[in-house]
Amino acid sequence: MSRRTRSRALIGVGLAVILWGVLGFTSASLGGPPEDLHFANRRSYTEVKRAAHTAFLPFLLRAGAGLGLLLLGAMLAGDTEDEPRS
Repeated sequence: MSRRTRSRALIGVGLAVILWGVLGFTSASLGGPPEDLHFANRRSYTEVKRAAHTAFLPFLLRAGAGLGLLLLGAMLAGDTEDEPRS
């Protein structure tokens, strides 16, 4: 596998991990998938705030890992520009 292919794979995986973190945080803040969207079934501000605070650390870890993979892939892609093409 070439360095260019590895760098593209790392960038793709990094973006996917960041998206996983964002969607997980959003889902936790919303209280899971929306099933019955009625005003009577709404959550209070305190419930949403607690859910968001609880979900923040996993979001931060996932987003940080995704950003690290993304930067590693970008660094590998930057190193391949100096190599002659075959």
